[in-house]
Amino acid sequence: MTARQPHNATVRPLRWIGVVLACLTISVHAQETVFTMMRPDADKADAFYAAGDYRQAATLYETMITHSGTERYTLPVARCYYYLHQPKDAERWYEKFLATGQTLPVKDVFLFAETLSALKEYDRAIRFYTQYQNLSGDDALTVKKIWRLRNKEYLYEDSIHFTIKRLSINSAASDFAPVMFGDRLVFVSNRERASLLHQTASGSEPFFHLYSTQQYADTLTTALVTTYDRPTLFGKSLGARFQHGPVSFYDSLRRMVYVASGSPSDRDRGKRTLQLFFAERKGMQWHTTGPFVYNNPDYSIDAATVSEDGKMLYFSSDMPGGFGGKDLYMSSWTNGQWSKPVNLGESVNTSGDESYPALFGTTLYFASNGHPGLGGLDIFYARREAKGFGEVQNMGYPINTNFDDFGLSLNADGAKGYFSSNRYHGDDIYEATIDLQTYPFTIAGVLKYKEESWREWDELKVLPNAQLSLIDNLKGTVVQTVTSDAQGRFVLTIPYFSQYRIRVLGEHDNEEAFVSLDLSRTRAGGNIYQMVVVKNNFKKTY
Repeated sequence: MTARQPHNATVRPLRWIGVVLACLTISVHAQETVFTMMRPDADKADAFYAAGDYRQAATLYETMITHSGTERYTLPVARCYYYLHQPKDAERWYEKFLATGQTLPVKDVFLFAETLSALKEYDRAIRFYTQYQNLSGDDALTVKKIWRLRNKEYLYEDSIHFTIKRLSINSAASDFAPVMFGDRLVFVSNRERASLLHQTASGSEPFFHLYSTQQYADTLTTALVTTYDRPTLFGKSLGARFQHGPVSFYDSLRRMVYVASGSPSDRDRGKRTLQLFFAERKGMQWHTTGPFVYNNPDYSIDAATVSEDGKMLYFSSDMPGGFGGKDLYMSSWTNGQWSKPVNLGESVNTSGDESYPALFGTTLYFASNGHPGLGGLDIFYARREAKGFGEVQNMGYPINTNFDDFGLSLNADGAKGYFSSNRYHGDDIYEATIDLQTYPFTIAGVLKYKEESWREWDELKVLPNAQLSLIDNLKGTVVQTVTSDAQGRFVLTIPYFSQYRIRVLGEHDNEEAFVSLDLSRTRAGGNIYQMVVVKNNFKKTY
């Protein structure tokens, strides 16, 4: 993920100090010899940095600092750790640079403000955002970031409606971009796996591949808890030789779009960028049906989502002509082909990065480090309207934190989902329950009956003095019994989340009926339930 690149600005020149060279001939010669010897390493480090391999670049820069005793590479090291999303290390090296009395270049003023924001040093972050604003001129996005940090309490208002749990399937490597595939969870990981041929990416880390894990409902506890089996490789028949990236399923899980390494670029020394491919499922196997027609080896497409009907494609790309970094684009399936991608515009895209789009109904969720948030990547959403998208909204805490939070995927009713975050030690997958109902809670209602189900004109009548028993379907036990009053009113206490039904015994002991009780995991709104039974359908128990 490439971070925001501020506009170029003039760098304040260093002040040179005159010295008597004659007295320092030997030491200067020795120092030149050291730097001459280190020049190849400096060239290598610069090449790694230019290629986006910041970990290798940082290692070489730090080695040169240690051997030369000079701080000339301090700033490049700080930038490397910023782009590696390691704000503590980035701050440490930025502080070393500032300790020399030098002035940060304008670009780094912004990067340091972002670093401080990611570390929850919000007051200092505001100072450096303000400094950047003064140096770079009117920057609307920076103004919004300053406002958001000064009013960050708004992002904590709905925190009670979210419950977050880190999954047990996470590894010491990177695990991210989870999506649901029936009762399985599919995600991307570069975890170590047993192989005779150990393939690595440019940073000497294993390639990213797709994995999946089976989800199970643990019915032995007092609440429905989801457990997961050991992850295994997913989509092996797709056969990507290098990297696999995020996927999106559509057409009732029969088709998908996925990211994988594409053809090498002629312009960029054979570097392989990420591209989009389509696949369909035949039996238990996935088969690639072809690449996205607008793939280009000179830029990457790193994540995508497709509407269920397969007619709308949204993706993230650093293709030329955007607002900066990665932008979100749209393409539609028209007359048997994909239309030319259209940028979603400045209401969605910023000069930072927008990525990991996920479409649910008419709402587009995505991650951004450009829109104002709590620091790093935050998850946002915008609703699709007749003319583009509405106002972009931050999902708030605890979905978002001062760390990188991205790759949200929701279930059909939006009450449960999964997302990625590096808030713990690296990129991990988290389960999110949204607007979770707390337990125990009570529901109030009125019990009524009608004589026949087929007579629509039958008047509903109050069913008084009936016995209602709340039955846990999963355990097969009665958890509570109450009696309706003379007006048919009743109150039931729901002790925990499960699947329930209610057994209704009429005024006579030989009359029995069952009513299902569907509970949402979202918070109840205090509604009065009206429960209707058909008296003629009462089962005789004698």
